[in-house]
Amino acid sequence: MPRLVPTIATEVPGNYLTAALWMAQSAAFAQFSIGSGANGVPRFRGYQTSVQSLSDNTWTPLTLDTEQFDSDNGHSTSTNTSRYVVQVAGTYFVAGNAAFAANASGNRAIRMAVNGSPVIGSFAKTLASTAAHSSGIATTAEVVCVVGDYIEVVGLQSSGAALNTSSATDVACSLGVFWIAG
Repeated sequence: MPRLVPTIATEVPGNYLTAALWMAQSAAFAQFSIGSGANGVPRFRGYQTSVQSLSDNTWTPLTLDTEQFDSDNGHSTSTNTSRYVVQVAGTYFVAGNAAFAANASGNRAIRMAVNGSPVIGSFAKTLASTAAHSSGIATTAEVVCVVGDYIEVVGLQSSGAALNTSSATDVACSLGVFWIAG
């Protein structure tokens, strides 16, 4: 069963909100807001350590084979590795990076997607770098999700042929997902 955002107790006229109830609910909300692990705000960051081949001029979800953190086990490193599956409903801040191997032809682009559909306003594009340098591009967005929605960072390249992503330590594909409101 997915976690829920704690709510502060309220009472109807005639009933009393006791100090014990108030303190218990305040403590639950504080643990959710500033806690760690499964007691804290849902958060995820994953990145790519192995290159991925991207077909020419085709939007492709970027695979994430390594997790830096995943508080709610919304990501798998073995199945649908491009996806973070929302475990707690709410508004999320999402940040994506796409990294491309050195190639001087065409354009590079990135966007965020929820359930396979582009997130409005998340598209970013740049020209290719040089034949000797890899390139990276980033985007961010805020998205409202329900439990079971999945978030992906999606990349595109138009070099005229397949092109690998870059998986260097400082230029790599990544996705960050951070809960900001219920």
